[in-house]
Amino acid sequence: MTKPMKYRDLVRLLKNAGFVFAREGKGDHEVWEHPELSRPVILTQTREISPAVTRIALKAIEQLSKNA
Repeated sequence: MTKPMKYRDLVRLLKNAGFVFAREGKGDHEVWEHPELSRPVILTQTREISPAVTRIALKAIEQLSKNA
């Protein structure tokens, strides 16, 4: 089971994987995109990111490493 991650740590992982901040969504949401992926990763600007969102972001990073 995926554990929640701190916002800073997850953003650091996304940046290291090549994701870029695309835009702000509604409320406290952020859209992060990668040129090789068709779907963006949506994060909330909270101290801890929920396990479900963490899992989605880690799967996107894993998908990039498989394609490389």
